[in-house]
Amino acid sequence: MKKSLLWIVVLILSISMFAAFSEVATAEEAPLPSGKLVIWSWAPNDLWLDASLDGFNEEYPDIEWEHVSYGTGDVYVNLPLALTAGKGAPDICLVENSHLRSIVEMGGLLDITEKIQPYIDNLATYKLKECRKDDKYYAVPWDGSPVAMYYRRDVFEKAGLPTDPESVEELVSTWDKYYEVAKTIKEETGLYMQACTKANNNGRLLEMFLWERGLGYIDDEGKVSINSPEAVETLEFIGKMTSEGLYSEEVDWTDGWYAEFKSLDEPVASYIEASWMSGIFKSWLAPETTGLWGIVHMPAYEEGGVRASADGGSSLVITEQCQNPEAAWALIEYALLREQSVINCFVAGDYTPSLVTSYDSDVFKVKDPFYAGQVIGTMFNDIMLNIPEVNIYTAEYAEMSSLTVPEIAKYLTGKQSAQEALDNAAAAIRAATGRK
Repeated sequence: MKKSLLWIVVLILSISMFAAFSEVATAEEAPLPSGKLVIWSWAPNDLWLDASLDGFNEEYPDIEWEHVSYGTGDVYVNLPLALTAGKGAPDICLVENSHLRSIVEMGGLLDITEKIQPYIDNLATYKLKECRKDDKYYAVPWDGSPVAMYYRRDVFEKAGLPTDPESVEELVSTWDKYYEVAKTIKEETGLYMQACTKANNNGRLLEMFLWERGLGYIDDEGKVSINSPEAVETLEFIGKMTSEGLYSEEVDWTDGWYAEFKSLDEPVASYIEASWMSGIFKSWLAPETTGLWGIVHMPAYEEGGVRASADGGSSLVITEQCQNPEAAWALIEYALLREQSVINCFVAGDYTPSLVTSYDSDVFKVKDPFYAGQVIGTMFNDIMLNIPEVNIYTAEYAEMSSLTVPEIAKYLTGKQSAQEALDNAAAAIRAATGRK
């Protein structure tokens, strides 16, 4: 009897061990994802994404990818058409966060909630806002867009002002002090603080200023708030800078605007913009100005206040039309959610990662010769961690922006007050969107 019982125990243990070994063997033999992926993006993001994918094929030898380059405007025409039609969409698409919510609301993107969940706490909080709908995620954040103030050391020196970053940080610690610096530079050198055209204003400077204050087109209840007293005050500050001739009239992304950055004789003194501008300066816009630039936090509205904002940034989405979704996820996970990968991207193009767990890397502490040996990586990382969550990039962002921009132009050209401009914008937004 005892011998029979022993055999039964041995048999059960043998079966259990066999089952366990079988499960291990099955897991080990599970095939890796494979297939060819088509990625829609625009230059130079294809280069920076490839930098993030260095070593990818050693881990996933059977996944290929092809970049199809579009202009950003073309993406926002062709992608919605393809998603609506149910055909013609890429496997993966780059989408700026300014347009992401509208694409998410449209539908046709793969729900990646389960896959991204283990990484949520590793990503910048403000970047996740546009990636989700109804507590489900449909995009993975790529580059952050922390805003700082780029400044020309040579212009500050010519104006008799300090040029080292620590001193300039204090010199422009508030917008009132920034205004005084701009006046000094204009009086001493005749140069502008930065470009901000009146008639062709695109509204992005106002958005950056509002973002810093935690303001947006709507409030947290979804009500239109672009005409709040704080927003009007913010627009009036920009109006003061333009009306007093402290900002130039050059239009963004035109030859005259480029010339102000690359000039060695008559440059702008500074520029409020996101970290992605650094790579543009160094790669093609103004490489001849190496050593002439510095970067500091943007001014605050009050001493000791928030000095962080955002502008742009992007994410990657997988469409429901993707034939190899596991391969698409493998590529995105490798490129955007692994520390070494996002570090490679930063080295290649100065893109500030949304993966905040990568910030301890020594690569962000390297002195940058373009900025006269200043360490810029850690500063942008610090800004990323302090960017307020706001309601700028709503699902109706394109519509809200397009209705506000003409009103800003009317104000800056003297046709109406700042209050009238934003009251008119708010009324138009309510009429167009049905929001209160």
